[in-house]
Amino acid sequence: MLKPLIFILILVTLLAIGINLGLFDETIEKTNNKSSLPIDRVSTIKETKDIERSPKKNEIKTKQTNQDNNLSNELNELLRVASIHFQKSEDSEAFELYNRVIKKSQNSNDPKILKIFADALFRKATLDNIYPNNDTESAIEDYGRVIKKFNNSDNVELLKIYIEARLKQARLQSLDDLLSTYDELIKRFSNDKERRFDKEIEELQFAQSFPLMREDKEKAMEVLDNMIAKYQARGDTKLPQTVEYSIVNGIELSIITDNDDEKYIELANKYLSKNSETAPLIDMLNIMKNAQDLDQDEAIDKWMSEHKDYRFPDWDFSNLSEWADKMENPEGKKRIKEYLDIFLKQKYTRPNENQIIYEESPNQSIENKDNEEEEEVPVYYEPDPYINDYGTDNTYPDPYNTDEQIYPNPYEELPQDPNDGVTHIYNNEVTPY
Repeated sequence: MLKPLIFILILVTLLAIGINLGLFDETIEKTNNKSSLPIDRVSTIKETKDIERSPKKNEIKTKQTNQDNNLSNELNELLRVASIHFQKSEDSEAFELYNRVIKKSQNSNDPKILKIFADALFRKATLDNIYPNNDTESAIEDYGRVIKKFNNSDNVELLKIYIEARLKQARLQSLDDLLSTYDELIKRFSNDKERRFDKEIEELQFAQSFPLMREDKEKAMEVLDNMIAKYQARGDTKLPQTVEYSIVNGIELSIITDNDDEKYIELANKYLSKNSETAPLIDMLNIMKNAQDLDQDEAIDKWMSEHKDYRFPDWDFSNLSEWADKMENPEGKKRIKEYLDIFLKQKYTRPNENQIIYEESPNQSIENKDNEEEEEVPVYYEPDPYINDYGTDNTYPDPYNTDEQIYPNPYEELPQDPNDGVTHIYNNEVTPY
């Protein structure tokens, strides 16, 4: 019985000594390493692949950006040269370059390139539609390509260009097409959940009132009244310019439809009393209204003195001219036509651009010394004030235009620096009409 106990004691003692001396550490470590090695290796391999993959992604992105920039520069240079041909009436050369720009940009997904695509088509449409080409159908197709391309876009700036293309196309068709286009655009973009087009909707409503004046004056007044009422309800002390001009147009429509203009006069006194842009228009309309019954010579003299440099930017006299033509009172009709002629001369007065100034010799300088203070005589453009004041292309004028435009005048040369072109072509803070 004693021998087994002694054997067990010796065995336990040996095990204890082995553990203290670390004889089993290597076995345990190998076991641990064997189980953890696949995990560590997989992690290391994954990190290595991520490191290898990231530079490739960045490299591809950088390469694409460089390609887009190079394409943008190339296209802007083509447009710049096309503009030079346009100015020289070299239409075939301009057409060729516009088509090259369109072809090179039409499949891009870069909004910057797509803006150039639209710009080229807008310029081409202008060239299609003017003399000697007079190809309205081709111009309509040009705008149609922009419309089709941008119709389903989710880019705000491209959708604004879509709006512009729709309106430009409709203006080449008929008054009914134009009015229905306004309705469709207002309805579509009023449903934008993010309200990204509130400014554009307001401008569409204002612009719509102008062709409506020729179709349905009462409905035009209703559109203007709705715009004004919205801001009155909000209690705004400063109105947007579109609403300010809505008040002025309300005064005009009240006069020519023989409705009471008192509410518009009150609004003008409240909001426009210090507005130098609208004051000449309101004074002019007041003269027209009073001229139905009374002589307004003194008022005209006062107006000419106070507003001698005013040129009626973007004001259309066609409604007043048509109203005068239909007037039954012969004396009032005569007065109003005389005053309209005065205001039209004021609108079209320009400096004498044909006057040539020669470098004087010393003798000439002495001889002409007495005439140094002679005033330059302006040249008057003598329009027929009783014809429609719309443009000769039978389109409706921009009723609320500014010097800033999304698309540049095709008669103007693009900037010399091709990198600078898109910035100037597409100004986002602009009315798209």
